[in-house]
Amino acid sequence: MPEGYKVNSQESLDNYLMFAKQLFADKKYVTFNYKLGKPRTIKQNSSMWKFCQQIAERCNDAGYEMQTTSPVLSKTIETPWTDRSVMDNIWMPVQRAMYPNKSESSSELDTYEVSPVAETVIRFLGENYKIYVAFPSKDFKDGN
Repeated sequence: MPEGYKVNSQESLDNYLMFAKQLFADKKYVTFNYKLGKPRTIKQNSSMWKFCQQIAERCNDAGYEMQTTSPVLSKTIETPWTDRSVMDNIWMPVQRAMYPNKSESSSELDTYEVSPVAETVIRFLGENYKIYVAFPSKDFKDGN
């Protein structure tokens, strides 16, 4: 199972270098991967899913059903929104447009990248559909 090492101080850097040297001495072949920036927090992830759930509820309450297509169906079918469908069809397209270098997962966002995606979604839904949802965390901007 892959392990992670957070390096954010001289002490943690020294510890990582000692770990890497020992691992190499033991195994003689090691591949290290790294990620720059501070990844979004667990609290931000929870807030994102709550946000998607609230959008789904507001869309369903307002009568905005999702248009679902399938190779099996000859026509589109209207289905209720869910937190997953909001994530897949609203959040992720905005995230991909704003951060095309990120993978297909919100876990690739840094703490400072969550807020702009949420603000873009909030603005669009409010201006175009009169659906207002606030991101459900007072301190998500500071990455806590």
